[in-house]
Amino acid sequence: MNDFIRQAWAIFRKDVLLEIRELRHFFAVLLFGVLMMLLFSFALSVDPDVMRKMAPGLFWLAVLFASLLSLDHSFRSETEDEQWEGLLMAGIDPKALYVGKLLTNLSFVSLLQLLLLPLMAILFDLALTPSLLGVLLLGSFGVTTLGTLYAGVTATFHERQMLLPLLLFPMLVPVLLASVKVTELALAHDLFGQQMAWIRLLFVFDTVFFLGSLLLAEILFDGA
Repeated sequence: MNDFIRQAWAIFRKDVLLEIRELRHFFAVLLFGVLMMLLFSFALSVDPDVMRKMAPGLFWLAVLFASLLSLDHSFRSETEDEQWEGLLMAGIDPKALYVGKLLTNLSFVSLLQLLLLPLMAILFDLALTPSLLGVLLLGSFGVTTLGTLYAGVTATFHERQMLLPLLLFPMLVPVLLASVKVTELALAHDLFGQQMAWIRLLFVFDTVFFLGSLLLAEILFDGA
């Protein structure tokens, strides 16, 4: 277990340092998310009450499409610099490789959400609540859990930029639906106590997807 944690942490630390050196990538993804939020708000300028109801769905769509750029980028160093075989030959556990990449993507997407959240509040005239932080973490964990797995599986394909969304989007439907609903209820202060049921459902999705991805990672990443 100590070796597993050490290996996962080493992968996570390597990727974080790489992202810090290449901040232009993060700013490019952030700019893409900001532009999507602005386009959604201007293109769908209708009644303010309707806009507030649509805000959670539009926010998660912007996060999803922006996250896709990050996920596609996450295995770039391993494929372009031919590090993948070297890591596995050095004895890196494929599961530790997956967990390290997952932590990197989760940190990246969570930071992206935190920066887009105030913009959503301004554009759609919403009052943010502290409970949103937990909602965002659960939702982003579900997105990055499957996203990291599929990004690793498609990393060596020339058509990976097309394959990744085709494989990922259908699987993320339950996570996104639950995330949108929980976000909507959190913003509406959940007058009828429905939020906890959706949070439990989102937690179940996250757990099933994480355990399934962890089991598949050893098979898929080892043969990549």
